[in-house]
Amino acid sequence: MTALGQDRNTSQLLGDVLKASVAAAVLIYGGAIVMRNTSGFVTKGQTALGLIGVGIAMERVDNSGGAAGDDDINVETGVFKLANSGGGDAITEADIGKPCYAVDDQTVAKTNGLTAGLPTRSPAGVIVGVEDTGVHVLFNEAILRAVVSGDRIFVPIRVATLVGANVYRVMSPVAGKVVSISSITEGVLTTGDATLTGKIGGNAITNGAITITQAGSAAGDKDFAAPTAANTVAAGDELSLTVGGTNATATVANCLFEIERA
Repeated sequence: MTALGQDRNTSQLLGDVLKASVAAAVLIYGGAIVMRNTSGFVTKGQTALGLIGVGIAMERVDNSGGAAGDDDINVETGVFKLANSGGGDAITEADIGKPCYAVDDQTVAKTNGLTAGLPTRSPAGVIVGVEDTGVHVLFNEAILRAVVSGDRIFVPIRVATLVGANVYRVMSPVAGKVVSISSITEGVLTTGDATLTGKIGGNAITNGAITITQAGSAAGDKDFAAPTAANTVAAGDELSLTVGGTNATATVANCLFEIERA
């Protein structure tokens, strides 16, 4: 085909309807966000992990007393208007093109609900528009999986010893924001706690410090930090962790910077 030389009547795909098997013990209201679980059954939108958005329920299906697969539901894909979460999770025009996350069966938020360094929400759809009265969300499971898989990356850094004040560095491969810093230890701590302060280009990340406590410490201890500011990174920037505290045992910590792509 060649480039257009006149107006074209381009067909429009508004959405498809698919039939899905409903998970056990769930009531899905008509108009609700529908999400698929890891077993392939669908449930209502909710704050939970292991789900992914599929579409909007075309009718009410009550399988609250049934087993998985006892009922089917018709689900429509396409773009739908949903409620916007408030506060720091409110979606804005700057979030268009990014995934949004289910809060309940009619509400979406801009973040995955990071709590104590771990997410609490699953992706619902892709943000395509924002109004004062709600958020326009594209529901297409294949597109959402592709967007989510490339939305965040994890950059490892190995801290050879939690004794002293050494600095351990790595280079960021992408631009974006550091949304979490995590660590897992390979041994115990003695005498006192250890700290790891996250920095970008030598500048401390706000709320980017991890404290690894000595009391009750053991190999496999996991700790997290949830940065809130000074966490924007460019491709090629230095990411670092500075050791601190009074720990006296040369324990290794394996750490991750989680970066949300710009």
